Parts: sequence; structure tokens; C-alpha cells
Amino acid sequence: MKTMLAVFSALALALVIAGAMPALLEAKEAKFIGVDGCARCHKKDKEGRQVPIWEKSKHAEAFKNLGTDEAKKRAQKVGVSGDPQKSEACLVCHVAGLGEPDSRFDKKFAMEDGVQCESCHGAGGEYKSKKIMKEISDERGPDKKGKSATAEQTGLVIPNENTCKQCHALEIQF
Repeated sequence: MKTMLAVFSALALALVIAGAMPALLEAKEAKFIGVDGCARCHKKDKEGRQVPIWEKSKHAEAFKNLGTDEAKKRAQKVGVSGDPQKSEACLVCHVAGLGEPDSRFDKKFAMEDGVQCESCHGAGGEYKSKKIMKEISDERGPDKKGKSATAEQTGLVIPNENTCKQCHALEIQF
């Protein structure tokens, strides 16, 4: 009986993974469209003016700040030698899409934009259209706290505390 239950559980898990895999792979190949791609909609009052708010934030300056003397001192302190703006150890948290092939970046994408929309929300190439974003919004409900199958299929990450901690937990080292 236990063996049969284990086989059934393994089979069910394999089916779930197999069903989700195409969407994950599809979203994995989405292009990073850059701030300009997001700003087409997210700079307007109706959408909460996210881009103008981001432009005034430390996230928008994340790459630029790696070029400061202070950043160079901090980098040396934690064992990073050389230019922090060229160090993967620094860039992993100071730019979007580090390590992805060039084919995944739209021509308007600029690494110099630092920690931009796609750093936390994932590459926007598959969810950038107004139609997809409306579908995601409708699925999440009026309070925008629900889950969205469309968001998952298109690679839109709905950030939470753990998303932030991927980089911000490291601040303690500095």
C-alpha cells in the first residue's frame, strides 16, 4: 500500500511539473524590455505613476552608485577587487537580467537603469501588453492580492518580502 501511494504521489508530482514546465520555459525566454517598455503605461496617474516614483528612488541609482568611491571601499571590504560596476558579485543585485544571453534583451534595455521594474517583476516581454496586464489585474481581484495564472504563464513575478530579501539581506555584510 505504501509503495502504491509513493508511486501515485510521484506520478502526480511529475504530471504537475510537466504541466507547468512549458509555461515556465516560455516565460524564461521572455525579453527584458527595460524601463522604457514599462513606462508606456506605468508612468500615468491611472497606473499609480510607478516609473516617476522609481526614478526618484535609490533603485534607479543602483548601477550608478557602484561607480562611487564609497562603493569601491565597500566592495574591497567584502573581498571584491576591481570595478564594482563590472563585478558579478555586485551586479547581481544592482542590475536586471545579469548573466542572461544578449538575445533576451530588447534593444532599448539599459543595464545602467540599475534595479528597475524587471529586477523584481521578471522579464516583461510576455506580459507587457495592455491586454495581458488587464487579464492579470482581473484575475488578481479588486484588492490585487489574489494569484494569477496568466502572471505565472507570462513570467510576471508578483514581488513579496522574499523577493526583496534576495538582495537586501546581503546589506548586513556592508
